[in-house]
Amino acid sequence: MGAAWHDEDPDEGHGNAPKLILAGRLAGTVDGRPVVIEANDAGILLAATLRTAWSMRRFVQALVPLLLILRQAGVPLRIDVAGVVTVSLLPSPSPLARIVVPGLVRLG
Repeated sequence: MGAAWHDEDPDEGHGNAPKLILAGRLAGTVDGRPVVIEANDAGILLAATLRTAWSMRRFVQALVPLLLILRQAGVPLRIDVAGVVTVSLLPSPSPLARIVVPGLVRLG
């Protein structure tokens, strides 16, 4: 099953569902600018240019319900801005993220 297989479950009995982790990579655009979403056992990483990250600020209010679900599930979320700085958004937003995106205050 590869990297997505989580083998901490010692019970190999019949009928038990395997434990899986989120894994994969998506590449796309936000407002015509590139963005990459990578998921692995460390959580979700959004890789974006500075302009892309700045334009994503507008969408935070619409994404708050999704961010709350991710936080409740315990999925760490980080954003890598231009390969220079990585800022934590979940489980709790970093102080820099709270200053740049005031809408993250609703996450608690």
